[in-house]
Amino acid sequence: MWTFIVVAVLLTAGLAAQDYGNRLRGILRHACPDKHAVSQINSSYSATDQDRQWKFECKALGSTSDCSWSTSQDSYDTELRYHCPVNRVVAGVFSDFDMAQGARSWKFLCCSVPNFVTSECRKSPLVNYWSKDFTWRLPAGHFLTGVQTQLKNRDTGDHRWSFNYCKGKTQDTQTVNSQILRANKPVANLVVEGDVIVSNTRNARICSDCRWEKLQATVQVPFIVSDSFTSAEKDQIAKAISAFHMSTCIRFVAHTNQPDYISIVKKSGCWSWVGRIGMSQEVSLGAGCLQSGIIQHELIHALGFWHEQSRSDRDAFVKINLANIQDGQERNFDRLDTNNLNVPYDYSSLMHYAPRDFSKNGEDTIVALDPSAQIGQREGMSEKDILKINKLYVCTDYLHAYNEWDNVLENTLSRTCPTGQAVSGITSLYNSEKNDRLWAFSCKALNRQTTCQWSSSLNNYWEPFNFNCGGGKVISGAYAEHSRLFKDRRWRFQCCSSPGFTTSNCYTETHINYFQEYFSWTVPSDHFLTGVQSSFDRPSG
Repeated sequence: MWTFIVVAVLLTAGLAAQDYGNRLRGILRHACPDKHAVSQINSSYSATDQDRQWKFECKALGSTSDCSWSTSQDSYDTELRYHCPVNRVVAGVFSDFDMAQGARSWKFLCCSVPNFVTSECRKSPLVNYWSKDFTWRLPAGHFLTGVQTQLKNRDTGDHRWSFNYCKGKTQDTQTVNSQILRANKPVANLVVEGDVIVSNTRNARICSDCRWEKLQATVQVPFIVSDSFTSAEKDQIAKAISAFHMSTCIRFVAHTNQPDYISIVKKSGCWSWVGRIGMSQEVSLGAGCLQSGIIQHELIHALGFWHEQSRSDRDAFVKINLANIQDGQERNFDRLDTNNLNVPYDYSSLMHYAPRDFSKNGEDTIVALDPSAQIGQREGMSEKDILKINKLYVCTDYLHAYNEWDNVLENTLSRTCPTGQAVSGITSLYNSEKNDRLWAFSCKALNRQTTCQWSSSLNNYWEPFNFNCGGGKVISGAYAEHSRLFKDRRWRFQCCSSPGFTTSNCYTETHINYFQEYFSWTVPSDHFLTGVQSSFDRPSG
């Protein structure tokens, strides 16, 4: 079994629950105090009554408003699946035990806050085994948005539980694309899809031959910045560009004598060409365009990407309401012949339209087929935006070594995050024939300046281990040698620190898996992985 120790860069305080909120086979009623939402869930199982007792803790949310209870969701013959509407979080629970069914029905209180936006949503691993107690705490800065059960036990009727949670904060609710459309009103007739420049002689649909040149391990994109920008504005552009350097093999380099380059200019509106077009190509960052997300949006266009909802497979994920689109703007919703790079559709892409972009009546022009999905981005590149860039430009150091995995069964695992990055997620699949696991470690930006050191071997074969990097350090690499004789691995981890980087509010995640199970776990946003615990089961390996 694997357990992960996570560190937050945020601090939280909460209201502690005192006792269980229900008697066994009794009614459960819990509503957080006003301006609070659920922060922790505790559950204890009784084999005698074949039921669970529950208690909840709450933390400050803000000025909650527009709270409403869901319809009843039963877990009699089907698994429980519930998710609050977009930008709402769970602030209360009601559950009634049905004696005839021997199971519970559930209702959830979902609340919103003015200008409160959820993003970077995650699904927890299964937090319990059948008939086992559990405690699950929400990461700092995150809120509970959904609940589901899996794998109902036929003998006891008990379920295994997992939870949906999202980063949440109060902010401007306009997405990057909506801000671009507002800034581009003076040039609306000169662009397609709101901010893309196309030539009459150029294919506006496919960009298969317009990548920037890759030299050894990095892609060199020469650029210049117009002197019409102030020093502060140039700093903002440089900050937005640094995100590419931290997360991809793209390197924006000062233009010298290269024939093809990007010229960042201060003209009317925010716009770009798609991909490398040859010679000097402009990217405009005019009034209303100098925020990090917009700058990155336009540069992603210049790297070769269209908007997310233009993808060839978009109709499986969103519905376009043509009746609500401004007259003459229907072409901005064309579905294109795109290379999707085997990356799943991304509702939270920086390149996605907002629900009411190009609306003529204030109604949605684009609707997510997943009702719990938040469409659009407000801050910066999503994880899938970054993955698509790395796949398009074959950024080997930023991708897994063997397609979706970092090792081959019964062979050494060696995965080191690129310089300046730390582990952001771990996925593992057990192979019963080989008694071994495939592993995939994903990475995210930490800091450009890091000092790293590998641990010594943490365990002998058939032994558990408990490892923590120590204060101010996070895990950025993993090495595991395999023994075919013992059918087990010996582990080492790389820990990195960075000037001025400190850790706080550490917590231990619940068991991520039970022995032979598959698992996929993602570090919550604004958090980093600092430690790992593992136990060993000899019969299963």
